[in-house]
Amino acid sequence: MNPLSPKVLVVDDDLTNRMILSSIVEQLGCSVVLATDGVEAVRLFESEAPDLVLMDVIMPNMDGYEATRRIKNTEHGRFTPVIVVTGLQDPEEIQRGIAAGADDFLHKPFNPIVIQSKMRAMLRIRELNDTVRTQNQELQVFRQQRIQEEAVAEKIFDSIVHFGASDVPNVRSHIAPSTVFNGDLLLMAFRSTGELHVLVGDFTGHGLSAAIGAVPVSDMFCTMTSNGFSIGDIAAALNDRLKRMLPPNIFFAACLISVDAIEKRMTVWNGGLPDVLVARPDNTIRARTKSHHVPIGIHSSTDFKRETETIDLVEGDLIYACTDGLIDSPIAAGGRFGSVGYEACFDAELLPMRPFDCVLETIREISGDGPRDDTTLIEIQVTKALARAGADPNDAKALRIPSPWSMSFDFNRATLKNFDPIPFLLRGLVEVQGLARHKERLYTVLSELFNNALDHGVLGLDSRLKSSATGFSEYLAERARRLANGGEGYVRIWFKHVPSGEGGRLRIRVEDSGPGFDFRSSGNGSASEGALNGRGIPLLRSLCDSIEYRGRGNEVEAVLEWE
Repeated sequence: MNPLSPKVLVVDDDLTNRMILSSIVEQLGCSVVLATDGVEAVRLFESEAPDLVLMDVIMPNMDGYEATRRIKNTEHGRFTPVIVVTGLQDPEEIQRGIAAGADDFLHKPFNPIVIQSKMRAMLRIRELNDTVRTQNQELQVFRQQRIQEEAVAEKIFDSIVHFGASDVPNVRSHIAPSTVFNGDLLLMAFRSTGELHVLVGDFTGHGLSAAIGAVPVSDMFCTMTSNGFSIGDIAAALNDRLKRMLPPNIFFAACLISVDAIEKRMTVWNGGLPDVLVARPDNTIRARTKSHHVPIGIHSSTDFKRETETIDLVEGDLIYACTDGLIDSPIAAGGRFGSVGYEACFDAELLPMRPFDCVLETIREISGDGPRDDTTLIEIQVTKALARAGADPNDAKALRIPSPWSMSFDFNRATLKNFDPIPFLLRGLVEVQGLARHKERLYTVLSELFNNALDHGVLGLDSRLKSSATGFSEYLAERARRLANGGEGYVRIWFKHVPSGEGGRLRIRVEDSGPGFDFRSSGNGSASEGALNGRGIPLLRSLCDSIEYRGRGNEVEAVLEWE
């Protein structure tokens, strides 16, 4: 409807009535279309598309009731009010008009004030109806577009939250989302050194806002795992990313698990999720790791704790991890499943049913149809098949037999500005010689040697800045600033390996372009407990079979022997 000039169709077989109604309508600023009977009225309604109709009842050829019925059948979804004008007072006639589709009635003789009042009311209704109709059309288009987008996003999201879960032998998982986009996340990937890395996580809230962090978490977890990072380092990197990315009211309760099926060892970093349980083959719980950290995305990088807990495993052990949604599953009779209900499923008397099956079956039986949170449960069985799945099929056996070799790398300051060589070097050492059993030791030694050379040699930072928590933060900020400013300098790393018995001796030499330091009077003791600086050299001496500083102190050689 054009609100400036509504068009009104006046239908009456009497010329005088048509002239009177036309005058009243025009006084409202409306344009007028005239019809002399019902047949003409229907034809003009189709061609002129009026905004309102004033319809006489008693007319030749086609009366007003039939004309109203036909007009209402040709509205094509667009509401056009029809006001029946009649001199009849019989209630049955009014009922007949309503049945035909009339929206209101006017009685003769005409009252201009009543006619104009009813016309204004009907035109307002018509305008509101047009607005609602337009909005409904827009909503329908938006709904169809959203359905299509959600179908694509759901496929992508589903591949993210279950990444790797269906490809690992002796691993079972269950994710039950409360919405299409849920806050739970389950990721699995193998390190190049053979361990299985698992991430079980739960973003706060529900829906798309809770799932928005899934993409960067999945990307970082898989990339860092394949590059040889430990779960403590991965947790710290995820914390830095999500702290910068997410609003304060969204964080990520997560548990990262590293399972070494060869060495029979499990390492856990747990920040805000229920206990990770280790069960014997008879289903009884024999070990657990509690949550010792706050969820990811809350603390700054300087306050974040990356310490992990290690548990020895035996062949056949079952590892279980879950999200809070499972523990908080409602019971139809009231209350929640709880940790008591969860751990009651670890009962030797329930054989041959495994805890995984018992938990899911129990929740289905007791939860009813009430609202549920996102729930995730994973079971990992420590077997030789799991160890074989983590082995690199391209790993040549000959390269893993102790053999003599050497290699060296030079990194200038410009390269080190955007590149951390430690994961690259560690992966090379493990793949060339098969030092998987010693990777944590190697990682720590390489990190200390390299960071000392870069921080104190190339960048000239004073470790005494780290004597307090505030100073540590300032130290990191100054490190980032000096790296960003560029300049000259280099770090050179040289490796030499020689066989020794059934193992070998690995020599690592690190040289930097810095001025060096008085190594003869430094690092002979051990750092005080809780100190934030001065721990590097004592740590290296405890991990290496020998360590020797040379020259001005800007060259150090460490020796590690392995079997």
